Amino acid sequence: MMAALLSATVFAPAGCASFPAAPSAVGEDYPSTGIPTSVAWPSDWLESLAGESDAVGGTVVGLRLENVAERWVWRVRSTDPGRKDLLGESDADSTSAVEALIDATDLALVQKHDVTLTSAEADVTKLSYYDAVQQSGEGYPGPRLVELKRVVEERQAAWRVTTYDTGDGDLSSRTL
Repeated sequence: MMAALLSATVFAPAGCASFPAAPSAVGEDYPSTGIPTSVAWPSDWLESLAGESDAVGGTVVGLRLENVAERWVWRVRSTDPGRKDLLGESDADSTSAVEALIDATDLALVQKHDVTLTSAEADVTKLSYYDAVQQSGEGYPGPRLVELKRVVEERQAAWRVTTYDTGDGDLSSRTL
């Protein structure tokens, strides 16, 4: 009980801190030195994140690698079916979501907050997020996945996959 109270006290200030806005474009603010090898590749950790981390509420609906204040983080968006109001009652609806920043090297939760899903994120895709990651073409030492975003294309929900070429630093996107 005391440990839980202490944890709540320690993490409360971080939860109250201003949540940084996402860069306007994938790759914005990436340093010229490129992405360090210590940054975790999504295909190595994403499947287990939903069951093992407080950063994710439910199904992952998007992720993006960002360099925020000289720190590499993954911005992960997920559904949040477990959202509760101040009295502990469920107030989740079909657009309830969580956005979290996760340290890109050790996958520790940095900060999170409640958000509302976009219409594309709220749509159901034929391909799961994990299958989209697997089909991204990510593989060491080649292209690495830096964004997985749910979009609407031809009136259907789909995944836009953006990869970073580790050799020349080019970004390329395609829709699955």
